[in-house]
Order: sequence, then C-alpha cells, then structure tokens
Amino acid sequence: MEHTFLLRPGLWRAEGEFVDVLGHLTGVEGTAEVRHYPDRWIYEGLLRTLTPVTQENHTLYEIHPLVPGAIATPWTANSPTLGTLRGRFLILTDAIVSSYESATARYRGQDTLLQRDERRYSARGALFDGGRLLSAWSVELRLTP
Repeated sequence: MEHTFLLRPGLWRAEGEFVDVLGHLTGVEGTAEVRHYPDRWIYEGLLRTLTPVTQENHTLYEIHPLVPGAIATPWTANSPTLGTLRGRFLILTDAIVSSYESATARYRGQDTLLQRDERRYSARGALFDGGRLLSAWSVELRLTP
C-alpha cells in the first residue's frame, strides 16, 4: 500500500487525546492539510482542545519534497512556544516517522503515523523538555472526501 498522507496533497480530519505534563487527558480535534508546490511541501496542522475554554495549536511545516528513491526528507517549522523546530520525516513500509528538536536543542520530540488504510492513519507522539515529558498524543487521521 502506498502512503497517502504527506506524499499526496489532501485535507485530513484529526480526533484524539492529548496528555499534559501532569497526566491529564484532554480530547482534541482539528485538521491536517498537505499542499504540494514544485519547490516545497506544506503541512499545516491545527488542533483544538475539546474543553470549555478552547486552546488551539497551529503549526506550519515546510518540507523539502521527497527525492525519487529517497526514504527521508528534512522539514522546518516555527512554533510560538518552542521556537524554530527542525526535523526529518522517514518513510517506512507502513509508517511515517518524524523526529525533531528545537533550534536550542532544549525541546525534542517524535511522531509516528501508522497507516491503517488509504484514508486512515493513527498518529502517536511525545514532546520532551530535556528529559521531562511535556506532552503526548494519540490522534486518528481520516482523509476528507
């Protein structure tokens, strides 16, 4: 099965859970949109909490297009709270793995997107401040029609 997330443009719906540093679970929902341009790919993600006072996390990734035959490609993003992030997507048979760190190397994280079928991925990830867990998430992605 060929990957449909990231390697093809599309709009995905996201639903799942976010765990904070204290272990509190919060429901989240949002979108992930992938756009392809000749010189770069854009991955724009928006997650909002399902709480009385909604919080939103918006991230815009700029990705070097995957070179034919390659299995990895670098990306950068700017976060209002973490600063500049640099990472790499690794394309595997049934998963897309990303590891990243902030420009200061204070923050590090990882995401794994496991492909369930052409229209569905399960995303799992964690963010660390040094050796301390800041947050973790479990999100299901579904391609919109």
